[in-house]
Amino acid sequence: MDCLARALCYIRRKKMKSALLLFLFLVINGMVLGTLGIRTVSLRLVEELRKKAESKITLESMDVNHPFEETDMQAIGKTPNVNRLNRISEIRVISTTCIPVAGSEGSGDMFTIHGYDKLENDSPFADKVYRLVEGNYPQKNEEVVINQFLAEHNGIRTGDKITFETVDKGKREAVVSGLFLSGTERSQTENVRTANRIENQIYGTTDFVNSLSGRTGFINVAVYVNNPEQLMDTKEVLEKMYQDRAEAGITDRTFQKLKMMIGQTGRITFLIFVLTVAAGSFITGLLLAMWMRGRKTEIAVLISLGISKRNILSQMLLEEGILYFIAFIGAGLATRILLPQISNGMALTQGSSMTPELSSGRMLSVLCVGLAFVMVLTGIAIFPYMKKPVKEILSEMEG
Repeated sequence: MDCLARALCYIRRKKMKSALLLFLFLVINGMVLGTLGIRTVSLRLVEELRKKAESKITLESMDVNHPFEETDMQAIGKTPNVNRLNRISEIRVISTTCIPVAGSEGSGDMFTIHGYDKLENDSPFADKVYRLVEGNYPQKNEEVVINQFLAEHNGIRTGDKITFETVDKGKREAVVSGLFLSGTERSQTENVRTANRIENQIYGTTDFVNSLSGRTGFINVAVYVNNPEQLMDTKEVLEKMYQDRAEAGITDRTFQKLKMMIGQTGRITFLIFVLTVAAGSFITGLLLAMWMRGRKTEIAVLISLGISKRNILSQMLLEEGILYFIAFIGAGLATRILLPQISNGMALTQGSSMTPELSSGRMLSVLCVGLAFVMVLTGIAIFPYMKKPVKEILSEMEG
């Protein structure tokens, strides 16, 4: 009978011991695969968070009369780690078809038009200072969003057109795409200049503002980065480029907050992983040592029958290897079924489409490492009886 047949016979004969060891391997593998799965998701979330955290550097022109030019935008866009730009422009205008809400005496009948590449970001709307109550944000160059009080003051509705005129007699017609409110319109004092009143703030695109002014200029620019962890380095580069022309600020609260939470989860899962491997190795090694001591008689009989020690060692290794492989398959199936359900209740993975699963290559690596650990522990447990001379083993059996 070869070593494989003897290993299978021993597993069937010693059902209680085999079941206990199988259960131990099942628990250890379940915890290892579970913690590795969650840890893998936490690392993937960090990568996803880097792209979606909207970490940015804000460059504000120190001289409104000398704003950033298009060449500056091109230079900033080519800076390493820069993802995209949200350019911001501004202009004071009058209108021949719309009357502003009056401000302080002698302040003129002017509006302030703010232009953004993407109005939803980096504006009072993004900061929840203003809220859109009707219509949509500007999607085309000739569309604008105006205050609801201004619209009521002039009888304007969404879809209506307003003509604006600059001091240089440049004219452009715009379509009202939406109305907004801040909630603080009525709390303003009479000392506020007309162009500064909330009702007289108009929001459109940078292209619309630049077409009115007749030149390309931007008072601010929001620089979004690819990797938030290099945000300070990118800021230093931009500060050197525009140290005499702009003030730089950073916004990175979302990334840092979520990164801290994900980092804590990663450290906890790593600690659980280490404790599981350490405790599992200790308990498994202790059980194997106890059981091998009780198998001295079996070893002596096999040796007396002419079976080599190498063959006996192969039998022992096959026994533990078969049990470990079966336990690993069971743990893998249980982890695939239960772990996604458990992770749904975790704040870490809420709102994410990622599932805490390991790839086939990672699973194979865990299996190989686990089998190697089991082989080593089995070898250590049986080593004292493998190094003894045959006569000493037989004499211990007789004793």
